[in-house]
Amino acid sequence: MSVLGEKTEAGLKDLLTANAEDHMRLNAAASYLEKMGDSRTAKDLRDKANVELGHFNAIFSTLIKYEGIDGLVNDMAREETEQHVSEYTNVANAAKAEGHDDIEAMLCAFSEQEKGIAETLNRTKNAF
Repeated sequence: MSVLGEKTEAGLKDLLTANAEDHMRLNAAASYLEKMGDSRTAKDLRDKANVELGHFNAIFSTLIKYEGIDGLVNDMAREETEQHVSEYTNVANAAKAEGHDDIEAMLCAFSEQEKGIAETLNRTKNAF
């Protein structure tokens, strides 16, 4: 297995995240447009979402080729544990401070789910 250069690896991981976000956003927008009766634009957005998914899958496969699945799972476990849980908590606290108790409650529930995802990933990384 070859090793990626530091900038290439970081760039691929950034692109992986960007493609995942774009895929989700395009699909979410398409769902709303369908509900509003604009099925043509919804289809166009879904088609573009599938392009983003194709990019994601190609980059993901490339990262596995160079880092192995265990490297990616370890990264995901670390990110879930260190980053995502604390981000949900930080935004929840800000929402509460600004008087948005409904958003705080939603994000606190999501934070608990993120902890479960982190626990699963940590168990999975120990399988390698």
